[in-house]
Amino acid sequence: MTTQITTRVRSHMVNLGIEGAPVVDNRWGSGSIRPTQVQITYWYDTGTREPDTVVRLFGIWIRESGEETDHSIDVLFDRGHRNWPTWLVELVKEAKP
Repeated sequence: MTTQITTRVRSHMVNLGIEGAPVVDNRWGSGSIRPTQVQITYWYDTGTREPDTVVRLFGIWIRESGEETDHSIDVLFDRGHRNWPTWLVELVKEAKP
């Protein structure tokens, strides 16, 4: 007896190194983030045509004084595109597989 296996893509993940992106406010503390990498996950389990997206933005922490540090930091963007930087929303659209 042959077993019929059905599959479907549930998600795609895209990792991008980025340069020249605007500084982003640190949502969970002081200072800001100079973006260096973005990880975008496109989830197709929502039953809609367009996937949900979750973005983890990685970068260098910049103190409130403007001094750049050597500390890595990341911030999560989810729940639709509310309160996302405009350039990040556009990047998500462009990178979609």
